[in-house]
Amino acid sequence: MNVKHILEGIGNSIFVKEEVEKIANKRMEICNVCPKNSANRDQPYFNPGKFFNAIRPDVHCSMCACNLHAKVRSLKSACPIGSWPAEATEEEANKILSSLN
Repeated sequence: MNVKHILEGIGNSIFVKEEVEKIANKRMEICNVCPKNSANRDQPYFNPGKFFNAIRPDVHCSMCACNLHAKVRSLKSACPIGSWPAEATEEEANKILSSLN
């Protein structure tokens, strides 16, 4: 888990930007059917990673332990199993976010 990336995602969920939300929605569509998503633990295709925690109350990626609401909103983050890429390097993401303000 990259804490800086998750903090970026949390910030993007507080200070909502339409373009970031479009990216987040596309990513979440992929995560919603992912066998590593903790929300899918009751599905027959669920295949937990080493960070799955059944008592954890949030929806998280069991491969990297990230909260999915925050992770999909981090432009610097990529899916740990390659389902979606990072949208930008840290420097590029900072430029994008500052131009949206």
